[in-house]
Amino acid sequence: MTEQDLLGRLALRLRRLRGTLLVLLASPLLPALFLALFGGAQRPILGLLLGLGLTVLGVLRLRRGRIRQGAILVGLATGLAAAMATGVAPLGAVVFALMAGFGTILLYADAPPAEEPPAAPDALTPARNRLAALERADPRLRPALLALRELVADLTLRTDGVAGAGHEARRFLNLQLDGLERIESRLRLGAEPPHGLMPLVTEMARGSQALRQRLRHEEKEALEIQVKVLADRLREEGYA
Repeated sequence: MTEQDLLGRLALRLRRLRGTLLVLLASPLLPALFLALFGGAQRPILGLLLGLGLTVLGVLRLRRGRIRQGAILVGLATGLAAAMATGVAPLGAVVFALMAGFGTILLYADAPPAEEPPAAPDALTPARNRLAALERADPRLRPALLALRELVADLTLRTDGVAGAGHEARRFLNLQLDGLERIESRLRLGAEPPHGLMPLVTEMARGSQALRQRLRHEEKEALEIQVKVLADRLREEGYA
């Protein structure tokens, strides 16, 4: 291992200890809080509690990469503790707060921003991607594509998505998309559309609409059952 690698590892460990450093700097507030509790002075107690609490929140924010928010919280903690617990003049407390906040920003200047975890794709993501790829398909395929988009939109509203619609919906989506993709690829290569193309597209659109109506009917039946069960339960419990 080279000297450069050792220095890099040491720098990485020191960066990981930055939050610990802030906690150590705030640690004298704990004995000060115990002394204030014995003394019974409410203003210093409140100032110390705010200082400790805001410092902890600031460190948590900093560990998540929220540098600006963490620096603001650390600055507020320092200013409030200085003003309320030690009796520093308001202007001095503001100066201490600015120094603490600016120092925290410098301490975490090279920290990478927090990355939001990527959203897990649902079962309808492949169908949406395939429909998006057919966005510029031949205009003659538009009725079937529009009906499919409406079907996918309805499935998206279901809490269980396409999985709750069963094997039929999955098979229907794959069958229609496979067919439309193959037709589009032939048309793009210059194939002359047969006479049966438009009736087929119309039939495909009608099939999507029929499946949408069937799914909505199933949801209606499920709702009616839930209403009946709830009404019976309320009557049994004597609330209706």
